[in-house]
Amino acid sequence: MGSRQQTPEYLLGRGLIESIRLDAQHTLFRLHNGYCLHPRVPVKDDMKIAEIGTGTAIWLFDLARQLPPTVQLDGFDISDQQFPHQSLWPSNVHLDILDSLTEAPGRLVGQYDVVHIRLWTSVIRGNDPGPLIRHASSLLKPGGYIQWDDANLEKHTVKGKAAERFEKIVQHCWQVMDIDHRWLLDLPHRVEEHGFTLLDSYEGEFAPDLIQLCTNTYLVILFGMLEVVKAGPEGKILPSISECSESLQAVYTETRYGGSFHWPPVTVFAQKK
Repeated sequence: MGSRQQTPEYLLGRGLIESIRLDAQHTLFRLHNGYCLHPRVPVKDDMKIAEIGTGTAIWLFDLARQLPPTVQLDGFDISDQQFPHQSLWPSNVHLDILDSLTEAPGRLVGQYDVVHIRLWTSVIRGNDPGPLIRHASSLLKPGGYIQWDDANLEKHTVKGKAAERFEKIVQHCWQVMDIDHRWLLDLPHRVEEHGFTLLDSYEGEFAPDLIQLCTNTYLVILFGMLEVVKAGPEGKILPSISECSESLQAVYTETRYGGSFHWPPVTVFAQKK
């Protein structure tokens, strides 16, 4: 297994804090959805499930506890830096490096019953998730399922004066870094355009008891992102890192008094025709 370093397209680090953040966001979606694998997926002893952009593989590790050990669980990511050591993998889990924005290798085409996607919102460029959807579709058998959880960063939920100020900084940073999240506004239709039948989708808000967890993990994301991009692209100006950090800390403090700065979830479950 090879190793890939952080790529320019990925704005977040892959160290301890980011790995903990990914695991916390798994808890967030687990509680929000009420399931790990969508309940409409028919479970078979010999089925194969893939996750693209697997990160710490926490979703696969959780799933391995629920499914028969004969189910094959494969996780792919462009970097192996957040993979747990191989000695810790469940016997039916395998992790490997793969760029899921390119054409899938022939050995993987048409092999899987389910492909899971989570939190690609700031990885997609050009407002076009098409390459990712086509890659996922190519991995699936006819009749296979795509299960997708994401964060609609185009529609922040903002409550409090500090959150309102910080939201302006964040939107400016997205613009400077040329990151467009509008595709999340129409994800179910985008998936349908690529040969899937939509079976279930949700676009709304987290329950009140999950808002703090979403806010906390999002603030971790933003702090990490601001650290990575603080220099800004050549010829473009970002707010100073001190200004961003002070504003972010003010948002966190404000949450103790009822403030909030989080994103609404988007979930899509569809079947390949």
